[in-house]
Amino acid sequence: MRFHICGGGSIGSLLGWHVRHVIPPSDALSVIIKPYQLKQLKFPRSPSISLRTLREPSRTVGGFQVEVLDERLKEFPDIGAQKAMEGVRPNDPVTHPPYGHILSLFITTKAQAAAPAIDALLSANRISPATTVVLMTNGMGVYEQIVESFFKDPETRPQFVLATNTHGASLKGWFDVVHAAKGQINYAVVPDPLGRDQEIDKALRPKSTTKSSSAATTLSTQHTFSSLHQTVSLLDTLSPRLNTKLETIHHLHHRLILKLITNCCINPLTALNDCKNGDLLDDDGSLRTIREICKEAAEVLKRKSAEDEEEMMVLAQSESGPSMANPLSLIRAPSAEELEEEVLRVARLTAENYSSMLQDVRKRKPTEIEYLNGHLTRLGQLYGVVTQANDALAEILRQKSIQTMQGNCLIASRRRVSLNTDDRTAAG
Repeated sequence: MRFHICGGGSIGSLLGWHVRHVIPPSDALSVIIKPYQLKQLKFPRSPSISLRTLREPSRTVGGFQVEVLDERLKEFPDIGAQKAMEGVRPNDPVTHPPYGHILSLFITTKAQAAAPAIDALLSANRISPATTVVLMTNGMGVYEQIVESFFKDPETRPQFVLATNTHGASLKGWFDVVHAAKGQINYAVVPDPLGRDQEIDKALRPKSTTKSSSAATTLSTQHTFSSLHQTVSLLDTLSPRLNTKLETIHHLHHRLILKLITNCCINPLTALNDCKNGDLLDDDGSLRTIREICKEAAEVLKRKSAEDEEEMMVLAQSESGPSMANPLSLIRAPSAEELEEEVLRVARLTAENYSSMLQDVRKRKPTEIEYLNGHLTRLGQLYGVVTQANDALAEILRQKSIQTMQGNCLIASRRRVSLNTDDRTAAG
C-alpha cells in the first residue's frame, strides 16, 4: 500500500513524519509537491523530514518519495510531465513521471490549491472511485467545490474523508517542521451517495491498533472500500501521536462550523492588525467586530438548520430516503453567544500564536479568505441573511492582500531591472 500526501507545507510535513513512523517498511509514502518547491529542495542523499518541538531537538525520518504535481498536465499530459522535471538532476531522489494510481490521498494544501490539485491528478488518471481522499484543508466549501467541479456523477466519485486539524505547526525550511502546539485531528467519512453506507460501516471494522496498516487489512485488496479501510486504519493508528478521532459526519460538521466562524474572526483581524491572536482580546474594535460577525453567522446557521431539517423530513418520506440527504446538513445551529464564546476561547488558548492568514500576508501570498469569510458570505446570500460586518472585514483584507502581493511583484520587477542593468554593465 502506498499513501500519498499532497502538500509539503507544515501540516503535510508533520503528517508525513508521523505516517512514516507508523507504517511498516513494506508500505510506501509519497509526498506530492510543485515543481518550484522541488527546485528549492537540497537533499544530500535521500528525502527526509525533520521534526522538532519547543522542548525536543530535531529528529529526522527518511524512507519516502517525492513526486511532482504539475497543473499543466491537464492540457499537455506528456509535455507537462517532461516540463515538471526540467532542472532535476538524474541522481535527485525524486520519483519520475508517469506516476501510478493513487489509493489513499491526504490533501494538506491551502484551501485554494485543493481543487487545482485534484484537477491535475484527475487529468493524469491518478484518481478513481477506488481512491480515498482525505481533505485536511482550512475553511469550508472545498469539498462542495471539488464534487461540483469534478464528481457530479456519484459513480465516478472517490470516497471522501473530511478532517479538521488544531495542531500548531510551522516550517523552518522545506520539510523542516516545528510542532509548536499539540492539538487534535477529528475526521469523518462522508456518507456514500450510492447508499452503500452499511458496506462502508463493515469496511471500517474492526479498527486496527497495530503498527502495520497492511496487517490491519482484513478485507480483500480488491474490495470496493479497501482503500477507505486502510486509510481510516492509518488514521486510527496515528491516534497516540496526533490525537486523531473518528466521529459522525454531523458531529464533524458542527466542529467545522465552529472553526469556520472562529477563523472568520481571528484570521483577518490579526492579519489587518499585524498582531498575535491574543492581542485581539485587548482591542475594543476587534471585540465589537467579533460580536457582530457571530450575530450574523448565528442567523445564517439558524436558517440553514431550519431548511436542512425540512429537507431531511421530506427525504425521509420519499422513495430515495435518507441516502440522498445532504451529508453536510446542520442538525443544531449554535447561538451567537456560543460562537462568540468559542472565538474568545480559541484566542485565549492560542494567544501567543500568529494566524496563518497573517503569515500569508507577511509573505505576500494569497490568503484563504474566500474559504473563510467568503464562504460565510455565500451562505448568507443563499439563506437571505445580510452579513455586513463579515463582508466589510473580508473586503478590507482582500484589498490589503492585493496591495502586499502587488508590492511583491514590484520588488521582483525591480530585481529583474537591476539584473538586466548589471548584465548590460558587465557586457559593456
